[in-house]
Amino acid sequence: MRVRNSSIQKSKSAGYRLIYQVESTISILLLTIYFKSDREDIGANEIRDIVADFSSESG
Repeated sequence: MRVRNSSIQKSKSAGYRLIYQVESTISILLLTIYFKSDREDIGANEIRDIVADFSSESG
């Protein structure tokens, strides 16, 4: 999900990126958040690694 950074005068495309996983109809798990100008898009493999790390820590 793209989120606008109110500190800069640009659109959502230059703001934050939230990567999340919907756990249920009432639960969303925030996996990571980053500022678009700090890094390129996050790859699917990296997202899978984040989910795997979280699963191993919470299990």
